[in-house]
Amino acid sequence: MMRRLVATLLLPLMAMLAASVDASESALLSKKKQVVGAQKKAKVVASLRGPTAKPRHYTNTKFGFTMAVPPGAEVAEREGTNQISVRSRKGYVINVQVGPKRPDVPLASMSRLLEPKYLGEGKLWSARGEDRPLEIAGLPAHDVVYRGTGSKARVVVARGPVDDYVFIFIASERAFPALEAEFRWALMNFQPHAQDRPQRTVNVKPGTLAPSAGPPAMIEVHRFAEPGYGYTIEYPVSWKMSKPASMVIMFSGREGSSDYAAIVGVQNIAPLGAKNPNEAAKRTLSQLKASLGNTVRNFTVLEDRDWTYTRGGTTLMGRQLQVSYKHAGVIFQKHMIVVPRFEGTVAHVWSYTAPRTQYASLRPQAERILRSWTILTEARK
Repeated sequence: MMRRLVATLLLPLMAMLAASVDASESALLSKKKQVVGAQKKAKVVASLRGPTAKPRHYTNTKFGFTMAVPPGAEVAEREGTNQISVRSRKGYVINVQVGPKRPDVPLASMSRLLEPKYLGEGKLWSARGEDRPLEIAGLPAHDVVYRGTGSKARVVVARGPVDDYVFIFIASERAFPALEAEFRWALMNFQPHAQDRPQRTVNVKPGTLAPSAGPPAMIEVHRFAEPGYGYTIEYPVSWKMSKPASMVIMFSGREGSSDYAAIVGVQNIAPLGAKNPNEAAKRTLSQLKASLGNTVRNFTVLEDRDWTYTRGGTTLMGRQLQVSYKHAGVIFQKHMIVVPRFEGTVAHVWSYTAPRTQYASLRPQAERILRSWTILTEARK
């Protein structure tokens, strides 16, 4: 006896749980059932209307670097210095400094050059926090967090063949978690001077969506591009699309096909209480975990980490979750991605679900659909 559960278990507002369906080994799988329960703790977005603020790209003619400026922020060049400041009305500042490479100072120690001026009693920073290596535009970099009275700062230093690039992000301690995503987004869109750009091809990391990575594109597809959803997405012509609820679409292989066990879904969510895009994504992810954990058995988080959407000049910092769970006697595996928009309080949720025994074999098809997902900077009316 083989059981197949089609599940898109999302938020308390839209706890989408498909009922399990029995089928014998010698019979075709029966039709899928879907149970959609609406609750009052949050709401599904009816539509994404009107234009959203677009990010701008700033190029420094003196030092030759380019960076994205988050919506609502302004760039100030400090005449006679090697520094620019990006100030946002949301309450943060990003300072960027450029100087000749310091081969005599290890990259991990570069931030310590700032400490005599800024760290200590009566100064801006009172404590040095966690630090870690990372990569910025293909360059090796190091990241350190500093804490002060009511404020926090991240100092990121990237090293090129010719110059060092120092990024300092400062915000109030209370607003830091929500605003930090805009700093990460700015770093993801940074390009150093041509002389500092790596000559090699930078490998795209698993948490990044970019045109060059992933399985080959689908050949014969249908394209979903209805107005108001804020995105377009493609799916195989052999698959079926359904709309189980407002602002929710689901794709699956046709009954009797080898892809029938796979479910790919996309949903727009505006959780109540969210005041900005990043908070909307954070609340959505938290509610996803809670809703799924309360609905199924043996709920296990396999992976929870950053995920970056990069396509056509648009970069959005999101989060991905890999989980497994047992429902109706079947063990499932689920991949969920939560991405905020530039403005507003909407989060896009993409998911792929399949029985664990078929998850790996069906995953390439789901990833092809994911790679076709294009989030629009302006919602189409």
